[in-house]
Amino acid sequence: MLLILSEKGYVKRMKPNTFNLQNRGTIGKSVGKMRMNDNTSDFIVCQTHDHVLYFSDKGIVYSARAYKIPECTRAATGTPLVQLLSLSDGERITSIVPVNEFGEDQYLVMLTVNGYIKKVPLNAFSAIRTSGIISIQLAPGDELKWVRRCGDDDLVALASQNGMVIVNTCNKLRALGRKTRGVLAMKLKEGDKMASMDIIPATSHNMPETYSRVRDLSPPWLLFIADNGIGKRVPLNAFRQGNFNRVGLQGYKLPPDCSLAAVFVVGFSLTDDGESDEQVVLVSQSGTVNRIKVKDISIRSRSARGVILMRLEHAGKIQSASLISAAEEEEEQDPESASLISEAEEPEKQDPEVSA
Repeated sequence: MLLILSEKGYVKRMKPNTFNLQNRGTIGKSVGKMRMNDNTSDFIVCQTHDHVLYFSDKGIVYSARAYKIPECTRAATGTPLVQLLSLSDGERITSIVPVNEFGEDQYLVMLTVNGYIKKVPLNAFSAIRTSGIISIQLAPGDELKWVRRCGDDDLVALASQNGMVIVNTCNKLRALGRKTRGVLAMKLKEGDKMASMDIIPATSHNMPETYSRVRDLSPPWLLFIADNGIGKRVPLNAFRQGNFNRVGLQGYKLPPDCSLAAVFVVGFSLTDDGESDEQVVLVSQSGTVNRIKVKDISIRSRSARGVILMRLEHAGKIQSASLISAAEEEEEQDPESASLISEAEEPEKQDPEVSA
């Protein structure tokens, strides 16, 4: 299922096939009715009986089962989170993590907008009271923005709004308690903020210790999505492992009026021809949604600009993005729900690559 969160604290639960696959470069369709001046802030895939952990900008975490959120159509505005969680005045949910079981060898990695990172054992969040518990201590002016699950041998990929990237192993982070701030993940230049974080499973990477100039386009890839609707895939082997508290490598050369919206690691689920069968769902600030195949996104170098993924026009900028694998879609698909899918929009001619 899909969980869609708005900036003003409304949440919607819908089936993945609510949004048809479309060609890249199309306008997309609306995520549905939203309150006035409200925008989509997060978009995740989960299962009905998952524990859903809700992390707020103030570093507090809350918990509720996924089925507690009423299922609705695109036309519904959603359920106010204040009816499900004990949020304080002005508190916003910034990250949602679905959990099916709290394994002892699993962790949560947290990243703030000002670049602080820390790792906490997942089982520290197995019993959360209704009023929530502290997940991270924040410095004044900072806020918690990204939370992901990981194992010690996994890699964590971090990216800033200016397109700088650091990839390092999760075991380089010492496991800490909930009531700590963590360490500096990246040295940010003036005016720069963190843009995204994703995890690369240990079984899916062969990360070089040093950079190689040999051109290798094989998976996995880092999928970069800029807030102007342009994106690209870059082979993971184009990056070397780098220590935390460094400037990082340039992963995306962005124009002055553009910043990085999201970075995902793709290529875990492949077709027989070695291409990705994953899909990415893009949501604009106005609530327009575009769902496209990852394999339709070009593989390019770190310095390239990429291709048009979504025509934004009057839809603002890209607000959030989420990945859907073929396996996740099949688990949620049923014959009755398939009949509810609206007719696909007329496919448009794909756009050429954006020149550097």
